[in-house]
Amino acid sequence: MTLAPILVALALGQSDPYVRSRVKAGDATTQCLFWTADRIVWNQDAAGNPGTPGDTEFEAIRRSFRSWQDIFEDCGNLTLQEGPLINERKTGYVRNQENHNVVLYRTSDCHATVSADDKCWDDDTCGNQYDCWDDDEGTIAITLTTYDKRSGIIYDSDITFNAARYTFTTVDSPGCFPPVTTNCVSTDVQNAATHEVGHFFGLDHTRAAGSVMFPSASVGETSKRTIDAGSRGFVCSAYAKGGPSQACMHPAISEDLGPKAGCTATGAGAGASLPLLSAWVVARVLRRRREATS
Repeated sequence: MTLAPILVALALGQSDPYVRSRVKAGDATTQCLFWTADRIVWNQDAAGNPGTPGDTEFEAIRRSFRSWQDIFEDCGNLTLQEGPLINERKTGYVRNQENHNVVLYRTSDCHATVSADDKCWDDDTCGNQYDCWDDDEGTIAITLTTYDKRSGIIYDSDITFNAARYTFTTVDSPGCFPPVTTNCVSTDVQNAATHEVGHFFGLDHTRAAGSVMFPSASVGETSKRTIDAGSRGFVCSAYAKGGPSQACMHPAISEDLGPKAGCTATGAGAGASLPLLSAWVVARVLRRRREATS
């Protein structure tokens, strides 16, 4: 199976209450991404994030999924079920093997530890091979989703946090502004995770004010812990209770798979706005290759 890598940039300026992820971002002639299973099991890697006190990061992730599950229970057709903690340090979909929808943290930076001439950079396998963060150094988190390119049906979705470069916190307040650097909100786990879980089941970015899928955030932000009415409307519409999950076009299953990577967030400094510069990439699934991210 040979699939040509395709890079498609997210078109900013979209202000709809919600925007569905598509095989080609912003292209209404391509299929939306969606789950058809009625139960999706997700797991957290047992290592968690060593930089977060105790087990608070695990609870923050659970709250993020639970906030979406509350909406699904009210008007949707999916059950988001947490599985046991697992020892899983690899992301991506492997055909004909057991795959987990895993949430994990990378605590080392491939850019600092892996030789620039290592073949893993060409194969885009450094992260899995060396258990390090191999995306852009300024990226906060990335959701890698494997889906059928013609039908849009999702098979697997993994969320990875860049703990090599960012300090993830789980307290409620105040925001971290120098010289205060402890017992404060820096990059909030629940804030980031709630956004990423939106990508997990098929939401793209929107610039609608107040949306959990708004493509920017600031240091100390916790507002995305709360899911807005527009994103709720997506669940009630695309995954309506009592009915099948809704494609944007009539699905034609092809087994033509591609991983989609997003979202990214860059920025530095207290009070800085962190633009979520998301890039969606369709690539060679057997090599789990991403040609580029922005």
